[in-house]
Amino acid sequence: MKYEVTITSIGDHVLQLMQMRESMILFDKDVPYQYSEMVVAHTNGILKEDLVVGDTLHIAGLDYQITAIGENALQTLREHGHFTLVFDGKETVEQPGQIAIHGAVIPRVMVGDLVQFS
Repeated sequence: MKYEVTITSIGDHVLQLMQMRESMILFDKDVPYQYSEMVVAHTNGILKEDLVVGDTLHIAGLDYQITAIGENALQTLREHGHFTLVFDGKETVEQPGQIAIHGAVIPRVMVGDLVQFS
């Protein structure tokens, strides 16, 4: 396992972002207050090994394959547990903190779900 955390809270605007932008912003439990309604907060975790295209994300009982990683995504993941998942499966990302993934459906996350990269 390269990275593993547990979801601790889900902001009120997360579902809307997922539906409109096919994306989900994740941040460790120390998320700044001004962003708390837009993010999925999680426990602190340690990135044991860099993520690479082709790695697997397991979340809410579903598996996704990483298709692209933004140039700053690993740094913000290490420092703040912060990254944005984009469920479009593209081979490029629009923002430097994004991780693009491919899977059948957008997950329905709940507090207590594990987020795992391997």
